[in-house]
Amino acid sequence: MLLGGNGGYEGRIALDDIRNAWRPNAMGFSGRLMMTFKRFRDFVAGAPTEGFGGVWPAIFGTVLMVVLMSIMVMPFGVMAALYLHEVAHQGRLTRLTRIALRNLAGVPSIVYGVFGLGFFVYGLGAGIDELFYSERLPTPTFGTGGILWASLTLALLTLPVVIVATEEGLARVPRRLREGALALGATRLETLKRVVIPAASPALMTGLILAVARAAGEVAPLMLVGVVKLAPDLPLDDSFPWLHLDRKFMHLGHQVYDLAFQSSDAFSSRPLVYATALVLVVVILCLNLSAIRLRHMLAQRYKGATE
Repeated sequence: MLLGGNGGYEGRIALDDIRNAWRPNAMGFSGRLMMTFKRFRDFVAGAPTEGFGGVWPAIFGTVLMVVLMSIMVMPFGVMAALYLHEVAHQGRLTRLTRIALRNLAGVPSIVYGVFGLGFFVYGLGAGIDELFYSERLPTPTFGTGGILWASLTLALLTLPVVIVATEEGLARVPRRLREGALALGATRLETLKRVVIPAASPALMTGLILAVARAAGEVAPLMLVGVVKLAPDLPLDDSFPWLHLDRKFMHLGHQVYDLAFQSSDAFSSRPLVYATALVLVVVILCLNLSAIRLRHMLAQRYKGATE
């Protein structure tokens, strides 16, 4: 195919290299609207390519990482808050622990990334490779960045937020509920399991919302522990064991950074930067709305218990 420009330049493009062709000036309103929806669908559901492509692998990696992070951080955060508020002696050591947790919440995220790289990747990952994947060495399996180490790193990053929010919720549970359960013959463990934790469940969800909101937008620590510009395979597929925790993954925040600052033609990539940033905001909003909806349901269910 022979192409000509306003400046008199002519060039040849093979038909196999043409992705799409259309004539915008010859389209009506409905045609332009359909073309807009088609390009938006291709952008959201497509795979990335050089200079163009979709963001589906990045959306999938972002959501999967946040889900794994939530599964890891919530049990430990709730147990730590229960110990600090319900079990531990309220002395100087407990007060210092609470101060340390609040300070950890303000540590820059890149510090967690360096810790995750040293402890999880080079420490635990290298040890797992020596024990279970020695035949593959020196090619690392878990001794390199992956979605497992990225999720654990962000779980550590958001753990202080979950602990503080959960402990504040436990403090709002009336003392009469604990005393009433104990008076009826319940053990301390049963009181915590059946009375205190359900009554404080909206605060638990608040901690989860704050954790998701912070973790989904973090990029700096992920660059050290698993995120890549282009991942050949998704961490979840139809081959056993289906969820491959050792695989690297793509992330919407990292893709925005890569398109904005690492692209060879940053000016032409600007629309992709804006579109990817919008998709990231929408994904975070959907994750937060899901958690807010669940918190509202729990708050309505246990509304009378905390009044």
